[in-house]
Amino acid sequence: MLIIFCDNGSPKEVDFMYLEEWEAAKQLKIETALMNFEDLQKRKNPAQATQRIKPRENLTQAIYRGWMLKDVDYQQLYEILLSKNIKLINNPTAYNFCHYLPNWYEFLNHISPKTVFINLEKGFYEHEILEKIQIFGNSPIIVKDYVKSQKHYWHEACFIPNASDTAQVLKVSQRFLQLQGEDLNKGLVYRQFLEFQPLTQHSQSDMPLTKEFRIFVFNQQIISVLAYWDEGNYENAAADLDFLKNEIPRINSHFYTIDIAQTKTGEWLIIELGDAQVAGLPDNANKLDFYKNLQHFFA
Repeated sequence: MLIIFCDNGSPKEVDFMYLEEWEAAKQLKIETALMNFEDLQKRKNPAQATQRIKPRENLTQAIYRGWMLKDVDYQQLYEILLSKNIKLINNPTAYNFCHYLPNWYEFLNHISPKTVFINLEKGFYEHEILEKIQIFGNSPIIVKDYVKSQKHYWHEACFIPNASDTAQVLKVSQRFLQLQGEDLNKGLVYRQFLEFQPLTQHSQSDMPLTKEFRIFVFNQQIISVLAYWDEGNYENAAADLDFLKNEIPRINSHFYTIDIAQTKTGEWLIIELGDAQVAGLPDNANKLDFYKNLQHFFA
């Protein structure tokens, strides 16, 4: 197993955000390598980004652990590594399936909040947005793109108390787009805001936090279940995984995350899927235990 981390700009130093994971992998004698994120995403030079990763004589399976990549950048990374006889755990199709919400929502909409999406490749049209969100009536909704939200700008760029308040819908949507800028992922997503089991209020954004869990899945095996938030008290809270048993085999990926939470009425739902290579480990996670589990199931 080879783990490829992002460097911090220096060819021999891992990005500080992944230092604990790097050290855990090293402690377990897992082979590691470094690549330069800026060369790949900003400069569009995958050969330069991976120049310090040597070609292998035999096909080597690898996992990327780094910052999120758009589909074109992941495709380039996958191909340049494959030319070195290194194969990332998820091919581009699998990466896109979990990374972009519309791809997986089609298969899991029966256990996820009601959602509509609007591709913005042809432009931002107010009438299209207002037409799509009519299905929510006057219910509260949130706005995000195909991958990320601006949840830490909760009141100005994420939460919309009433979907029928067209002025507020457009105001929050436009603020979200402004904050996302060049990082916008494909289009807009509007999701029904449901009341989940409460945790606390975020200390900076005042966003209501719920008892959400992040689950890492490797080859259809759950390898880690983690408290999603580092704030609040998860005492006596446990994730019910039974509702996922029939869904996990249908997810087209070798390594991915599922974020789940329980509504106040007791129903467990999927909040998000993600490619596990670019999904963060909460600060509260034991990094050594995580890599022990990964190493065990990888073998």
